[in-house]
Amino acid sequence: MSQNIFVGRQPILDRHGRIYGYELLYRNSEKNRFPQIDPEKATVQLLVNTFLTIGVDKIAGNSLSFINFTGDLLTKDIFTGLRPDRIVVEILEDVEITPALLTRIRELKHKGFIFALDDFVLQEQYLVHESLFEMIDFVKVDFMHAEVAERNRIETFLKKYPHIWKLAEKLETVEQYNEALGRGYDLFQGYFFAAPEIISGVDIPFNFDLHVQLLEKMSEDNVNINDLACLIRRDISLSFKLLRFINTMAFEVPMRIVSIKQAIVLIGLKETRKWLHILTLVEMAEQSGGHIKALISYSLTRAKLCELLAGYKGQANTDECFLVGMFSLLDVIMNKSWDEIIQLMPLSEKTEMTLRREWTDLTPFLELTIAVERFDWERIELYAKFLGIPPETLGLFSQEANRWARLLD
Repeated sequence: MSQNIFVGRQPILDRHGRIYGYELLYRNSEKNRFPQIDPEKATVQLLVNTFLTIGVDKIAGNSLSFINFTGDLLTKDIFTGLRPDRIVVEILEDVEITPALLTRIRELKHKGFIFALDDFVLQEQYLVHESLFEMIDFVKVDFMHAEVAERNRIETFLKKYPHIWKLAEKLETVEQYNEALGRGYDLFQGYFFAAPEIISGVDIPFNFDLHVQLLEKMSEDNVNINDLACLIRRDISLSFKLLRFINTMAFEVPMRIVSIKQAIVLIGLKETRKWLHILTLVEMAEQSGGHIKALISYSLTRAKLCELLAGYKGQANTDECFLVGMFSLLDVIMNKSWDEIIQLMPLSEKTEMTLRREWTDLTPFLELTIAVERFDWERIELYAKFLGIPPETLGLFSQEANRWARLLD
């Protein structure tokens, strides 16, 4: 089964015709339409696809990303790791404005988040809670469905808030564009400029049974970091996304990562638990089949065998050897170059060099592991002799690594 994932984007232009930002849209195929899915799940999936898999730099570059949020999602603790300088939080038109929600928006505003009101119509609730507009940065007005009289009311109302930028959306004709331009709108969006474009990427399939174990582990009152790290590192997808999360989100990481445990300690157990719940509960993909699943199985076997060999030789960096083995096929799995992948994760310089097949003290462990996998007897003998690994020990470790990987199937 294909592991392709998709994000729709539609450009938002300024008055000079330059790209100001993109509205990002959840898509689950190359078909350019919103699928039947709960809006909250769609936003969470969109965030994961954008920030943790494809990469926001590839999708939006240095421009802002406008993303829809439901009322329920606004109240949830999903904003901690998001960078407020990269996204505009679009409050959907059906969100009920309450004192509690105003408090939440004010709290997020103080953290630097930018807000827009989507498909704005001058509802009674906006007149009751006018303090909302002190915190709003953009108002999006639908030129396809809002009547001229309604647009006049909106524009008159917004004169009280000159800091708010007016965005004309769903523009489909040059007449609509010229009208919006003449009325003083600041930003413009619609099919007149461009239909939503589909950006695709390749995701790494999840291990469902392992995620069930993780959910159970995370529900414990006193989670043991060692146990949590042990479970996470059994899943190449989670390991990749955890490191991707650290590298992409709003964390000041003072060092390069050499182990999953170190990653958990750096960002904190609370953040780790929160994002693991998001990543395990969101419906990323059905269980995979075919060659991707086989490649992941090889990756897990390599990881364990590298770790066992490094441990046998008394290496202090067995966790780093594990990561080298686990990510050694990531370029094939994700269909990306190492230059692209290295930008996504804060790996140590030694790990990066090894994965690029540059010689390090980790290279012999990886090369021996690959030779065993391919039954390449000449290279097995070469690297086993170089490392001083007796044949019987190598055979036992190989069996143990294969058993360990099969337990995860």
